[in-house]
Amino acid sequence: LGGKIFLAGQKKVLDKPVKACYNDYRKAREERTMTYYWDMDGVLADFHKNYNGNRDLACSREYLANLDPFTANVATLNALIASGETCYILTKAASEDARDGKIDWLAKYVPAIDENHFICIVGYGRKIDYIREDGILIDDDGRNTKEWIKGGQIAITLTAKGEKVIL
Repeated sequence: LGGKIFLAGQKKVLDKPVKACYNDYRKAREERTMTYYWDMDGVLADFHKNYNGNRDLACSREYLANLDPFTANVATLNALIASGETCYILTKAASEDARDGKIDWLAKYVPAIDENHFICIVGYGRKIDYIREDGILIDDDGRNTKEWIKGGQIAITLTAKGEKVIL
């Protein structure tokens, strides 16, 4: 598994497998309680499987509600929630219908997520502007993770769609 981890306070990106970054993550976790921010598209759900650049699909409630899950990451998220960890879904949507489709998807695959822990940016916006408490962002878009790091947080950039998150 390949990936990159960015640690707060470091200017350097650690280019090593996500599994090899576990010790860095564990050390950071021992220093403070972690809150997790999970992206949906490409991390929890397979947005790109049938997408092919079709903007109508990106705005479709039905399309988003029926995306295939990346089961390993969904299981990790559900386990974190069950163990009492604070987890947020921090995602973007192209429209209100798209947001509603993501809510429908979460009801199927992550039913324990509290509605107050669902943060959806409709249209344009930076994820770092929606942080509620210090935490780690798990995302497949390096632009989001770089901004997160600039804000003094920890982030993992997944380099392959659906890449398994090892925490």
